[in-house]
Amino acid sequence: MAKTILSRLLLLCLFWLALGMPLPAADTSGLNFGPPSGWVKAHFYDQAALQMPADASADQHLLLYEQQINAAVNETFIHSVRRMLTLDGVQKYSTLSIDYSPAYQSLTWHWARIWRGGTHLERLDTNNVTTVQKEADLDQFLLDGRKTAVLILEDVQVGDIIDYAYSLKGENPVLGDHFSAEVPVQLTEPAGRLLTRLLWPRQRHLYAKTHACEVVPSALTETNDLEYLWDLRQMPALEVEDSLPADYDPEPCVQLSEFNSWAEVNRWALELFQHVPAFSPALSAKINEWRQLPDQEQQILAALRFVQDEVRYFGIEIGASAEKPADPSTVFARRFGDCKDKSRLFVSILRSLGFEAYPVLVNSTLCRGIEDWQPSAGAFDHCIAMVICDGQPYWLDPTMNYQRGPLAAHYLPDYARGLVIAPATTALSVIPQSTGLPLTTTTEYFQLGGKNDPASLRVVTSAEGGDAESLRQLFATNKRADIEKQFTHYYVDAYPGIKNSAPVEVDDDPAENRFLVTEYYSIAGAWDYSGEDHKWRVTFYPYEIAALMKTPVDTTRVMPLGIDWPVHQILRTEVTLPQTWSLDADNKNKNYYDDAFSFRKTLRCAGRRLVMEYEYQSLADSLPPEAVQDHLQRLNQAVQSMGYTLIWR
Repeated sequence: MAKTILSRLLLLCLFWLALGMPLPAADTSGLNFGPPSGWVKAHFYDQAALQMPADASADQHLLLYEQQINAAVNETFIHSVRRMLTLDGVQKYSTLSIDYSPAYQSLTWHWARIWRGGTHLERLDTNNVTTVQKEADLDQFLLDGRKTAVLILEDVQVGDIIDYAYSLKGENPVLGDHFSAEVPVQLTEPAGRLLTRLLWPRQRHLYAKTHACEVVPSALTETNDLEYLWDLRQMPALEVEDSLPADYDPEPCVQLSEFNSWAEVNRWALELFQHVPAFSPALSAKINEWRQLPDQEQQILAALRFVQDEVRYFGIEIGASAEKPADPSTVFARRFGDCKDKSRLFVSILRSLGFEAYPVLVNSTLCRGIEDWQPSAGAFDHCIAMVICDGQPYWLDPTMNYQRGPLAAHYLPDYARGLVIAPATTALSVIPQSTGLPLTTTTEYFQLGGKNDPASLRVVTSAEGGDAESLRQLFATNKRADIEKQFTHYYVDAYPGIKNSAPVEVDDDPAENRFLVTEYYSIAGAWDYSGEDHKWRVTFYPYEIAALMKTPVDTTRVMPLGIDWPVHQILRTEVTLPQTWSLDADNKNKNYYDDAFSFRKTLRCAGRRLVMEYEYQSLADSLPPEAVQDHLQRLNQAVQSMGYTLIWR
């Protein structure tokens, strides 16, 4: 929706420009125009970069990207220069857009130029710059208040060089002037020059950590500041392979932070989470209701269910709200909040009930990879909770909906490491592997008739752990008719004559966190006749299992291979045949496995009953490059063993 709104605004801008009329007035709070601050020393691209042979598939060439940071005044200067190589490049890069947060940031646009031959054309007309509030994450239930300044460049041609610069000033006050930044070292596109200049107050400490590189800045001593310069020339494109692990970042960079330890980050976070105002009468009354429950686990589960299911996920992350959690009574009253709001509410409730409980900051992408990072206030993107019950720690996510079952069976994604916001915390904590791992067992019951007779199919799916929660959410948030269409479509390619013969049935067992779905179908023309050999066939193939066993595009690798984990699925197909049958001796039972997966196939037939069973389980979330070839060989063998065709002789 946000992209649609932005597209319409851009089209409207183009319409007004075509008519030669000024753009309608826009809200430009925080937007300024003028030269860079006096501390900025603008640089230029290397002329040699123009002579570099361009990638035949490239639509543009990045000649210069520079960022200059003045930590003392929280100001960053950005300068970008690109040469247009194709019409597609002109289309993509002739609309300039800059994001900023007016709640605490100001944007100053310095220039926008087109270099053509030896002359430049000024294109920064303040009347042609508009601001839009696009809210790109609104579909993820996040409202951040960011704005985008948009300038549509006129008369851009192939061969032109687009050169523009701007500065952003201000930092979220909740960060407390704790600095963090990244220095790009290599991009996924060729770069003539990558330059980062940092002015750093000599009385403040700065810590740097390199990732996948060994670059060292040049350092100068200014009157009041230290100046660090990373100046990289003629950098080739980084070749990134596909199917990378989620916690693997291939792009080399230098991480800068003012924090030296996780203990320092914890002290910063304690200021945000520790003080809780007095509860409202309504929240206090609700807590008293839970206090009457007979045991501790029931109290925790009641509070968790309430925060998960009755306080919807929606984040207003404008200004300080981007980092600072809201007052628990406010979140309770309005019935919405983001991860940190919901976690603070949940933890506050538990503490009021007498439990030891803490918010926990995690990085949902880096997971255990966060151990390799320099401690930083910006290292986390999610907040969960930890509670002690009967001496046992439980790691719980108040943002996960439709969870059921006892605490010990609750599924939690493999966050691996987290910062427990507690006075005694000095390091990251290990978050143990969840016990409520996903498991789906699907049983297909086929009743085959004669060659021209219709067949019937009953499908029973039993989902446990995280899979039960996914199915429960599917049925809670979608129309039953739409779900039935989706389920039927899964079988259409294999059995074109398939139709629903009865409504889908659902059986939810919250106590065991098990979700059961039963589907009913009739199949016209299950047997397929071939005019080439004049035989009738019906094929059974485990499409759902095969879809889990994906082969990457890049099979010869220098980077690790990501594996979908945790995944555990069993498919059992039972076929009642129209007559007794015998199977070929080959290809009945197969087993393949390595460090990343296990696969099992069994096939048997007795009288009129044919049974096929497939089981796939992922065992790791990644494989090192040297193990990929053997893995793909075993994976291919497993895929080749799948499926069975009955031939009516």
